[in-house]
Amino acid sequence: MSDKLFPLPLGQLLSITLHELDHKDSFFGIPAALFYDPTAQNGPFRNTMLHSTVFGKRLHTPLGVAAGPHSQMAQNIVAAWLLGARYMELKTVQTLDELEVSKPCIDMQDEGYNCEWSQELKIRQSFEEYLHAWIMIHLLNHRFGWGNDPGLIFNMSVGYNLEGIMKDNVQWFFDQMNDCSEALAAKMDEIRPLYPGIDTIKIPAQLSDNITLSTMHGCPAGEIESIAGYLMEDKKLHTYVKLNPTLLGAEKLREILNQKLGFLTEVPDQAFVHDLAYKDALSIIKNLQKTAAKNNLEFGLKLTNTLESLNNKDVFGSDVENMYMSGRALHPLTVNLAYLLQKDFGGKLQLSFSGGADAFNAGALLACGFKTITTCTDLLKPGGMMRLPQYLENIAGEMQKSGAGDPDSFVMKYALPDDRGKDAGTAHAEGNTVLPDGEAGIRESVIVENLRKYAGMVVESPAYKMGYLTPPNIKTERRLGLFDCIAAPCRETCATGQDIPEYMWHTSRGEFREAHGVILRTNPFPSVTGMICDHLCQNKCTRVHYDDPLHIREVKRFNSGQQEPELRPASPNGLRVAVIGAGPAGLSCAYFLALAGFSVEVFERASRAGGMVQYAIPGFRLTDEAMDKDLERITSLGVKVSYNTRVDGEMFDRLRKNFDFVFAGTGAPLSAPLNIEGIRSQGVLDPLDFLFRVRAGEQVTIGNRVVVIGGGNTAMDAARTAYRLVGEKGKVTIVYRRTFHEMPADQGEIRAALEEGVEFMELCGPEEVITADGRVKALRCSRMELKEADESGRRRPVKISGSTFEIPCDSLIPAVGQVVDTGFMDNKDLATREGSYLTRIGNVFTGGDAMRGASTAINAIGDGRKAAAEVIHAAGLTEKLLQTHTQKAHDPAEIMQQRSKRVFAPRIEELPLNDRKNFKLVQTPLGQTDIVAEASRCLHCDELCNTCVTVCPNLANYPYHIEKFRFPIQKIQRSKDGSPEIKNNGIFSVEQGVQIMNIADFCNECGNCMTFCPTADAPYLVKPKLHLSIASFYDAGDGYYLSRLENASNLIGKENGQLFTLSEQENQYVFETTEAIVTLGKEDFSVKDVQFLQKEATEVSLDRAASMLVILQGAKALGHR
Repeated sequence: MSDKLFPLPLGQLLSITLHELDHKDSFFGIPAALFYDPTAQNGPFRNTMLHSTVFGKRLHTPLGVAAGPHSQMAQNIVAAWLLGARYMELKTVQTLDELEVSKPCIDMQDEGYNCEWSQELKIRQSFEEYLHAWIMIHLLNHRFGWGNDPGLIFNMSVGYNLEGIMKDNVQWFFDQMNDCSEALAAKMDEIRPLYPGIDTIKIPAQLSDNITLSTMHGCPAGEIESIAGYLMEDKKLHTYVKLNPTLLGAEKLREILNQKLGFLTEVPDQAFVHDLAYKDALSIIKNLQKTAAKNNLEFGLKLTNTLESLNNKDVFGSDVENMYMSGRALHPLTVNLAYLLQKDFGGKLQLSFSGGADAFNAGALLACGFKTITTCTDLLKPGGMMRLPQYLENIAGEMQKSGAGDPDSFVMKYALPDDRGKDAGTAHAEGNTVLPDGEAGIRESVIVENLRKYAGMVVESPAYKMGYLTPPNIKTERRLGLFDCIAAPCRETCATGQDIPEYMWHTSRGEFREAHGVILRTNPFPSVTGMICDHLCQNKCTRVHYDDPLHIREVKRFNSGQQEPELRPASPNGLRVAVIGAGPAGLSCAYFLALAGFSVEVFERASRAGGMVQYAIPGFRLTDEAMDKDLERITSLGVKVSYNTRVDGEMFDRLRKNFDFVFAGTGAPLSAPLNIEGIRSQGVLDPLDFLFRVRAGEQVTIGNRVVVIGGGNTAMDAARTAYRLVGEKGKVTIVYRRTFHEMPADQGEIRAALEEGVEFMELCGPEEVITADGRVKALRCSRMELKEADESGRRRPVKISGSTFEIPCDSLIPAVGQVVDTGFMDNKDLATREGSYLTRIGNVFTGGDAMRGASTAINAIGDGRKAAAEVIHAAGLTEKLLQTHTQKAHDPAEIMQQRSKRVFAPRIEELPLNDRKNFKLVQTPLGQTDIVAEASRCLHCDELCNTCVTVCPNLANYPYHIEKFRFPIQKIQRSKDGSPEIKNNGIFSVEQGVQIMNIADFCNECGNCMTFCPTADAPYLVKPKLHLSIASFYDAGDGYYLSRLENASNLIGKENGQLFTLSEQENQYVFETTEAIVTLGKEDFSVKDVQFLQKEATEVSLDRAASMLVILQGAKALGHR
């Protein structure tokens, strides 16, 4: 592997580009349907609506990519331009151009962090990439017939001190960017055979006459002014100076970032000490404005740089002391700094924005007077640069709504909500703004007013608050392979294996009965789980990194109330199954066995079915009607339930004799003990008994002050139930040894408890129950701190010496877990083999809480289904219920276009907080219109993923299409006489039509695709690496290189320095290793001839050859020459 970048020659890059545009109507996987067409008459853009003038040049849109990973290589810049970006802030160059960057260097899980610096290319390579992009943009603008002017500006970015800028290599860069006539002519000669029309295109030899200065943290104020002055005085460049968010000052910045927004980012004191101070910035700006005016140049500010912070996460290496924050957490900081500066300068500053811009705030930023808006972090999320068109659509939509015809008039017409009920046009002279001086003065004061209001809004907006208890994380336990990696993470995470994309598709089409049927294929409790499932599937919805995860549970809830699909059980097979326990696991097993033709009888010790779901889940979460509806469906299949029947050892033996199979689904109905002093005092309530009694309608007296110990779902249910009983002035407190982030409870339940006013005391370890006259008086605790992770993967709580304190209470509910109670067999006999539900007792199966300990309803339901499948298999039968044929098939380009847009979920209506002191159902179901719209947000991850394609800023993860195939694979063994023996070695197949390869030349191993890949792995490490240049291939330790000859295509592979080749010839393939040369049939890949190259060679596997066959197709699809 190698993290070096190997830029391609212009001719090679252009050849690949034209080939893909001609054959696939896309650019490195980006559909042409997303390209920004400035001449389109039927789109959201009215010709010149978005045009503006910056640095004396016409800019077709105010949108651009910030100096960073999207503006380093030619293909990145071209992609950004194709998608509508027109202001290209080129990646910062500096004299030290051989820096080693720690990898991974990008963490975009939510708010962004990075530890990269300037360009990873040498300065001369950087210039070449910028020139290549410049030429290709003009060429493609010509090819698409979009006029003579591509409408863009290349904005140079240099750093980091005057001494470095004066070095020869930087000065050479300046000269070339100003006039590259000689280099331009040579490039045109290179590509003329590929695009003869190049001579009809006017391509300016000046790439840029403007620059953004980026300086190191701690750069003295005088140095900043000297550099910017030099750039204007000597180089005659329009100049922006990039400023840091630390200009807000430590108190203001931390108040916004940590207190109001709630982010855990730690900004070191040193960042405020060594960075530019606000008063010094004011002086520099005033002086540089004068310098610009004297030289007839434009001067402005770039707001802002990333925010220096401590490396307090586990993404970057331990050698990385500081990381740099970006994205949505930076947005309110940048906006508030802009307001302060514009207020002090009367709205006269020329500003370019970079600080958490996205499609939903770009319009407001333009209305706040920013001339250009650049983005980076948002484009590193799923969807990538394909998100750019939505920026422009939203801006244009807001401009049309306001009646504005251009960005300047938009400033005046845009109406941000105003606390005095006035829009910007009438409130311009109010507040701390400069009085208007003619039309320009009015506009400037409106800019300040718009910024004042927007700065206040973003600090309070949920869009910029941390808002989660644990960070969004799409990673699953599924391993990533070379091929066939498409799978819906929601389905992979669901304990029952629900085909969520399938029923979303039916729902989106209004086919509710069909959707209901899909749910019932793997889940007999849609009504129950539609209300109380912990929906881990939603946490793994791909949209978690776009907008909102799908309301999967709500869609299931809606469909469960629609017309019942017809269930068709198999004919009776004569086999009998006894199920012990009518909880979710037992009833689920009974349902699937009944459908398979078994005779099933369930033995339940209680008077009603449902187990913990029936008796413990509070009425404000689950209705009796939901449980009854699902139970009726199960019994309608012929399942018999014998109530008030407790199975003891003697009866268990009879069941084993009288039934062919037994399923033990007894659950975990007992509360786990908390062994602290005083736990048996009066007022200490068993959590399950408490929930049972309240659910049954009993009057339970608990006093006004209740403490609940624990962080699981039972603790949340107990706390929320207690909240409804303590009265208006009562108080409920949850005590937990760790923090919110380690709580195992469903985040939705934790959040609901918080909203209802339950107090959470984190990092509190209970030690003793304090009593008075034998009754609970208080709980004594100690403060805890978290150390290294324990066997659960969570950080271990350790007591802080001398931190003891007491929490007064009238009742104490220790909800610290549940334990299994079989009673009819030794728990050791319940043990199962890994991956199986069969116990140590021959025909006895188990699942749910009885097998795994206290868990969730959906886990129990899933166990019941999977155990039933094992029983069916053990009986020698075939499970037919899951054998389905879907008609769902989307065009990949259609899905890619859907993945370019962020669409937020509808809001679920809940009881107002002042109406929660009761047991009414809290959540109101969504209506049909909302449900159809919500299901339509599904991204169909079971058909296409390509997430790694979209999040790679260098476009290194390349999707290619291939015909599915399946053939026997062979291996060759050398017999004693030296002749080859050919033997079958299994089946090799490719089951999916879209595959991924990693273009090694473009991959710097930044790690971004690892964050968003919905597997446990990283695409850049696992997927086949194709090298487009021989230099990249030689530099790396492994990978593939395609060499095209007149009569053959040779795919050369390398692993640990060893070479091997698959050659595609007219009628055959030839696979060559150091051990043998094997000739293979073109049609079936069967062995036709073998020539051993080494005497000691005994066996040759063709698995690698088969993999190379797939990779070869991908390399050819790329159009690589």
